[in-house]
Amino acid sequence: MTKQHKIDCHTHIVNHEICTQYFDCPGGGDFAMVMEFLPYMQKESMPDDSWDLCDGNEKLFLCPSVDIHKDIPAQLAVIEEKMARRPGCRVVGLKIFLSYQTGRADDERMMPIYDFAKKHVLSVTFHTGLPSYHLPYENDVEGSRVEYVATIAKKYPEVNFIVAHMGDPYYDESIQAMHGLPNMFTDFAGAFEPGTDVAADEEGTIDQWAHAINQYPDTYKQIVYGTDFCPPILLFEIDKYDYAIRKIFTEDKFEDIYWNNPLRAFPKAAQYINKKG
Repeated sequence: MTKQHKIDCHTHIVNHEICTQYFDCPGGGDFAMVMEFLPYMQKESMPDDSWDLCDGNEKLFLCPSVDIHKDIPAQLAVIEEKMARRPGCRVVGLKIFLSYQTGRADDERMMPIYDFAKKHVLSVTFHTGLPSYHLPYENDVEGSRVEYVATIAKKYPEVNFIVAHMGDPYYDESIQAMHGLPNMFTDFAGAFEPGTDVAADEEGTIDQWAHAINQYPDTYKQIVYGTDFCPPILLFEIDKYDYAIRKIFTEDKFEDIYWNNPLRAFPKAAQYINKKG
């Protein structure tokens, strides 16, 4: 049986220890997107060395985070300077921690982020829905709703937007909001966190995802593979995401979800991967 190649579109492989753990897992991705934590989210057991780790690592791509409570243009200027100074660190997107931080994707103060993404061909990943129990959060689930991201996706058709976690628990509404927008993608990364409702009823949750996705026959084109891998905050499952994909989709869709859709969702990563062959 041919091995299914994978691009993991959502991880927190933020240091060497987590990187070793991830690539030692036989079911992990061939490539992975690293979502940098905001500085205040770091813990003693979870230092974030994303920039150093990704510099020169051909398996990793970086998505720096932006703190929406601080000066956004100033942060983008720092990211731009780092990108110029460290070309070996392959930046392919940006990460916005909605729910953890109060705010909406269509807030006016967010527009510089999307202008920056357009300029540098970067994708924008939002946390949507319920936050992790193991990170500090403001719990603005309402502000993270996918419909607000869809408004911006229409305004910025050149930028790709990934709404992580399918707006948990508003799965049906989230798929409805993003359906038919070719620059919007979603995953169910991080869902199997111990102590959550999802973990308590895995089969029931997978059925909810399937119901949302099956509202339209072509939704699979907007689904990307992601695990949210980060053992220090108890996000260590990998096989369960493969199990969910096998339960929801037919085998002929796997290549799209694991590979083709991620390449479309992150065109900057596709440039690097295609160049490498």
